[in-house]
Amino acid sequence: MKCPSCGGRELEPDGDGLLRCIGCGEILDGGPEWGSFAAVPAEAAGGEAVVSPPGDAPAASEHLLQQWQEAVRLHGTPGRTLLLASQEIERLADALQLPTHVREGALELFSEALRRKLVRGRQTERVAAALLYASARQERLPLTADDVARVAGGHRLELARLYRNLSRGLGLKITPQVATDFLPRFARQLKLSDETVAQARQLLRRAADAGYGQGLGPGTLAGAALYLACREAGEPRSQKQVAQVAGITEVTVRTRYQELARLASGGSLEL
Repeated sequence: MKCPSCGGRELEPDGDGLLRCIGCGEILDGGPEWGSFAAVPAEAAGGEAVVSPPGDAPAASEHLLQQWQEAVRLHGTPGRTLLLASQEIERLADALQLPTHVREGALELFSEALRRKLVRGRQTERVAAALLYASARQERLPLTADDVARVAGGHRLELARLYRNLSRGLGLKITPQVATDFLPRFARQLKLSDETVAQARQLLRRAADAGYGQGLGPGTLAGAALYLACREAGEPRSQKQVAQVAGITEVTVRTRYQELARLASGGSLEL
């Protein structure tokens, strides 16, 4: 058994049934045919630099993504895993209308997770969804785990748990989300004025000063603040409308808005 590229016989296991040639770094199929993956750089199957589009050429991003997908097509287990992940990331990103740089970031995170063997034993599509969420969080986009789980077809708690585990394994430093991050997105969907958004910001400021909201999702707080601001600004929206854009229930909107209203009127809450 020898490397088809350099003829070397010093081979070592590289995971997922693959072997790496110590002499030239070639990645080989550990199966009976000893197929070579010469068309793909060794790094793409688990080394330091996976084939990925450069981030400073946005005009050619879609073409580069296609090239990246083609580069990993049909080149053994790592290549198939990367291809499946890239297809799932594209599907989810299309459904969520996420920009190209977030998609590219998710692909890079998945490649690194594959290199660190964090994907092993986990469903590829679930990992892809969690890392797309991580990429969006890195860019401070107002996206919730509920948003991603809804289009991924999974459960929010499962997605959130996998996101935390992968983020820890990859050493990601992600700034926590705050309710004000979600106001522009929700307001745009509800077609609200800037004055109403400003009122909601003020309500959230008062709530934070009172220590209210700890343990609550930022999207929940943003939705409740906007609902209350709509009522006070004479630009009413139904609890159902707000619940839909915030990804929460009407009961949650009603409960949280009533709590915020008591705080706004000078009342207090048992937190």
